[in-house]
Amino acid sequence: MAKPKAPEKHFEHRWPMLITTLGAFALYLLLPAEISFFPGWLVPVIGLVVLAPLVFMNPRRIHRETVWSRWIATGFAIALALVNQVYVVVIVTRLVDGQIKGPTILLAAFAVWITNVIAFTLVYWELDQGGPYARRIEGVRDDAPQDFRFPQQEDGSAWNPVFFDYAFFSLSNMMAFSPTDTMPLTLRAKGLMAYQALTGFVLLALVISRAVNILT
Repeated sequence: MAKPKAPEKHFEHRWPMLITTLGAFALYLLLPAEISFFPGWLVPVIGLVVLAPLVFMNPRRIHRETVWSRWIATGFAIALALVNQVYVVVIVTRLVDGQIKGPTILLAAFAVWITNVIAFTLVYWELDQGGPYARRIEGVRDDAPQDFRFPQQEDGSAWNPVFFDYAFFSLSNMMAFSPTDTMPLTLRAKGLMAYQALTGFVLLALVISRAVNILT
């Protein structure tokens, strides 16, 4: 059953999440065959099939939600993050063993780094306070934990984070390897952030090391 409705402008836009996710799919298609654990088209095709009903249900703003749409959205975010960890492992292995020479491996590592930012953005966006729909509607999953505390929430206003807030937070965590202005509040948030920061550090360290070897 769909949840109670509220004014259309009250709800979050769909397009930032959609465009960013399509960008991740494009990067998967561009990955070289040497590091592709799956066929290059597999993740984008499955992802589009999964996203289609969600976009059809809420093409402009996320103003409706059902039990199945919630499960699909959350499952998609988690699955994309897990798939990307496979690519992270493959990239790290190739960087260490030196099987792939030249700038190809560096470009592939950068692509996987970016998709990791996007994948964790989706996870944070879907999990925090019950997801983008529940954050906007009082009485919908009010018991869902608040995983992150944004600085705009310190004054007690009714401000709600949107997709780009989580994207900036995810990017900052991958680059700074620690929280910046947004604080994790739950154990799962801290665990996800710690793992994401670790993968970002390992990828950047190995990429810089390989780049120095190529230049010298």
